[in-house]
Amino acid sequence: MNFIWDATIRAKEQGMSKADITYTPAKDGSPYYELAFDYLNRKEAGPEPIPVNALYRFSAIFQYLLHPDVRYMLEKDKEEFIQKAFDCLLHILCEVDLHHGITRQECYVRKLRQELLAGIFGEDAAALVQKLPQEKQLAVAEELLHTMKCGSSLLGFSHAFRRFFPKGILYQSRFSPQELYVYLDEPHEQDREKEWQMFCRLFLPLDFSLRVFWDVHFGILGLEGTMKDDIALF
Repeated sequence: MNFIWDATIRAKEQGMSKADITYTPAKDGSPYYELAFDYLNRKEAGPEPIPVNALYRFSAIFQYLLHPDVRYMLEKDKEEFIQKAFDCLLHILCEVDLHHGITRQECYVRKLRQELLAGIFGEDAAALVQKLPQEKQLAVAEELLHTMKCGSSLLGFSHAFRRFFPKGILYQSRFSPQELYVYLDEPHEQDREKEWQMFCRLFLPLDFSLRVFWDVHFGILGLEGTMKDDIALF
């Protein structure tokens, strides 16, 4: 690790929140590194304060605040104030680092993820999304943004379906185009059922009806592969 954003990402991967991270001025910092850990190849952030050589990139901000002559003249309470101010400023600068270069699309996706977790789309959806890994949370938000921009449609539903249920098969009735049939090649478990219900509430167009089959595929006349072994009847 070399930069403050790297330490923040590693800490988050370890289950720490940004509020748990504290930055402190490095006592013996290297002019070639921003972070001043005891050894260079350290890969974990840890619960202790993260020592930072703020003059590595931010000397224009900290060259006076951290100057030895200035700190020598300060009383103890003012020294504590500098520590807290340093931590706050580093948190702000780290946020700038983390958002540097992201697109408008990614900003919208992250905002939608926050709204999903906050219950804007329902408490049930928030509880289920909370259980998903961050990668899947962002995927749900991305598909939701696509639906909001392009409108609810069968094409959008099928695209999201292939993304979240890659083993599943989606059928459209030949006689009634608004009737859909779904085969999910996985066991019918309660948690997965809840995820499926949430998926339908978020992405299924209102004018479509849908019937889902779990473990066992239904038989289709003319398709030999579906007319053997165990089949579902309807």
